[in-house]
Amino acid sequence: DRMRLATVTFFLSLFLVVSSRAPLWNDAELGDSVALNCSSVSDCSSCATQDGCLWCGSQNQCYSYEIAGRNNCTNLCSGSSCADICTPSCTRGIFPCSETWSGQIILILFYGVLLGGGAKLISDGSELMLELFPKWGTVIGALLLPILGAIPDAAIILVSGAFGSREEAQTQVAVGVGTLAGSTIMLLTVPWAASLILARCDIDDVGETIDGKCTGFSLTRQAVEVDQDTPTNARIMFFTSTFYFIVQGVAFAYLYDATGTKARQLENPFALAGFIFCAVALLGYCVYQVFVPKLAAKRQEKVEKDREARLLKLKALHVVHTLQKFAPKKSVNNGSDLESASLLPEHEDIGNAKALNMGLRWKKKAAASAEEKRQQLVEEIENKEESEEEQEDDPRLHFRKNLIKGLALMIGGTVVIAFFSDPMVDVITDFSATIHVQPFFVSFLLTPYCSNASELISSLVFASGKRRENASLTYSQMYGAATMNNTMGLGIFFALVYFRKLAWAFTAETLAILLVTWILAGIASFKTHFKVYWAIPVIALYPLSLVFVWFLESVVDWA
Repeated sequence: DRMRLATVTFFLSLFLVVSSRAPLWNDAELGDSVALNCSSVSDCSSCATQDGCLWCGSQNQCYSYEIAGRNNCTNLCSGSSCADICTPSCTRGIFPCSETWSGQIILILFYGVLLGGGAKLISDGSELMLELFPKWGTVIGALLLPILGAIPDAAIILVSGAFGSREEAQTQVAVGVGTLAGSTIMLLTVPWAASLILARCDIDDVGETIDGKCTGFSLTRQAVEVDQDTPTNARIMFFTSTFYFIVQGVAFAYLYDATGTKARQLENPFALAGFIFCAVALLGYCVYQVFVPKLAAKRQEKVEKDREARLLKLKALHVVHTLQKFAPKKSVNNGSDLESASLLPEHEDIGNAKALNMGLRWKKKAAASAEEKRQQLVEEIENKEESEEEQEDDPRLHFRKNLIKGLALMIGGTVVIAFFSDPMVDVITDFSATIHVQPFFVSFLLTPYCSNASELISSLVFASGKRRENASLTYSQMYGAATMNNTMGLGIFFALVYFRKLAWAFTAETLAILLVTWILAGIASFKTHFKVYWAIPVIALYPLSLVFVWFLESVVDWA
């Protein structure tokens, strides 16, 4: 009861602060002057020298940092950089670039394929390590796999605000926010609903699902059931999502700060505190999975099942090949000998007819004996090949070779992602300015699929097995991925805000993440049985979250 009272009191106070729009600190305490009216400055030189203002070369307007980011400005200028930066040019160093929307789409697809390939390399390498060290499966599944799985999104978030001037970082970090929000919301909606449809099973008279049985399609007579541990992962996801309020609580009080100067000064120490909280929570989450290794054990079981499936496919291919190799050739006569023997004329010599019939019987016995020997040979070859396949498929028989391979895959995938994340952020920023759409919306829709494509497909294929344990692992991984975004991804974002001294101008995006996360957590924390019709409202949250962000930024002006 005390916990509930404290929670209600906290959110009520938060609502009153937002409703009143009253700052938590006055200007005297902040030592800040009256907010600068950047829009009144009409030339680049004057704008670039004003604190908190920058010149938008693509629109010939003077804006504050946050407004410039929302208006998709390119060629941002500050200080004495007007002559150098405000000249439009397409230069990305060694990376290609384009000034047309069609060329930018091609580059986005190009970099997206590379990032997706890097994520696939990391996934394959980590699973190979799990096969090589089965005794350490709990530690690898609890520490290595979640962190490596979060690297693609974390890399994009990091490079979106780590380079360039502070003004450029303030604009480009919107791509990182879009990646963080898009990854979390996409994982909790699209694969959630798709897995519910693919993993659905028939319901018996008592209301329980029947593993492996699925007849037709029904919204009410088919469902998915998960184990009792899955709701625990949903509760952990909900708890870690509250870390957003560490900085967002301050940002609520300064939603209409014209320059962001006051908000930036106050948000900076809170961002450091948020970074520490996320780091501690990430460590605690990994330790929890080590000592309560249910999700890690499920991951290891999935790897073993995938290995068995590969082995079964190899056996099937070898059987088909062997049967084709030793298949008996068809007789040209097709039994015409027997037919001709039965049609011998009555006037033929009876002795010759008996001799012919006896010869045909001997021929039939010889063919049967040859077929029996052929079957024995096929079985011997199959047994030999199966033994060789099991030895070849077991990576522990070539430990050193596969260890080097696994490390090379993980390191290579990480290098690919680190190398191509920065140009991906640049081209998304350019594309957003070209089509006059905020970078958040573009990155929200594109980057999550680039960084999570392989894991998304793998989870859907695994869920289609229509078994309770398959569905439990699939949904637990979704909630675990959201938890990693709430700790590792958000922690990196807090670090950028603190070390680059950026303003937290992402209230609408934050509320969209919390809205979807809390709805799914509220559903999944107390239910283990989901009928198929639940897929409809959950998948609807994906486009509705974008509408929600647009409404808060464009109508309510909560940017």
